[in-house]
Amino acid sequence: KMLEDKGLEINKFGKSDRKELLEQLLRDRPSLPEMVKKGLVKYMVFGCPIATLCTRQGRPVPNVVTQCIEAIEFKGLGSSGIYRINGNNASIQRLRFKFEHDEPVNLREDEFDINMLTGLIKLFLRELPEPVIPFNQYSNVEQAIRLPNQNDTLDLLRQVYNDLPPPNKSTLEYIIRHLVRVANIKENLMTANSLSIIFGPSLLGNYPSQAKLLVDLPNQNKAVELFIVNYKAILYNVSQV
Repeated sequence: KMLEDKGLEINKFGKSDRKELLEQLLRDRPSLPEMVKKGLVKYMVFGCPIATLCTRQGRPVPNVVTQCIEAIEFKGLGSSGIYRINGNNASIQRLRFKFEHDEPVNLREDEFDINMLTGLIKLFLRELPEPVIPFNQYSNVEQAIRLPNQNDTLDLLRQVYNDLPPPNKSTLEYIIRHLVRVANIKENLMTANSLSIIFGPSLLGNYPSQAKLLVDLPNQNKAVELFIVNYKAILYNVSQV
């Protein structure tokens, strides 16, 4: 398509010229938003901003998230190491293809094991152009973690949550409620802390300052652990019992 737009026929070029041409095309290729606008990418789920995806689907939470979590909870949350154990990458990519092309799929069927479904959720969150808790809230999260008083920490995290755009807020609530249910099952050996190590980078993303990575990760993990352990106080302003 890119060659056609330029009026070029690759068969008319020699082998070395083809390589040079392809390298030039890769350097000049349009950005993802431009490809969507031009119709080169007709349907996109992975790598799509949450707000855009939710608007397109007419849903408060992306379909891939709700379908996977519903199927995971249907199959049972007692699977040892759930979310920690990786699924087969080839199987995850095949399932990704189905969602990208809006193919109907029943995730409750046996062919889709729990590790494949948890892997798909993690992949979706990793590929978001901006995490569920956006970068502009990171300084507030970091400040909350450093506060000496637990109540002040929860108050600031509640403010962060309430200030999220509606699709981000709904998606975060949906995921946190699911992680609370996972952490409450002793058989799976996945505590709130274990889950936070997995979902810290996924929900808060790799903050642009890579030099701060070693500092960022503990903050991200601690924030997600607090969301899980104190979800009633943070999400609903209700005292945790």
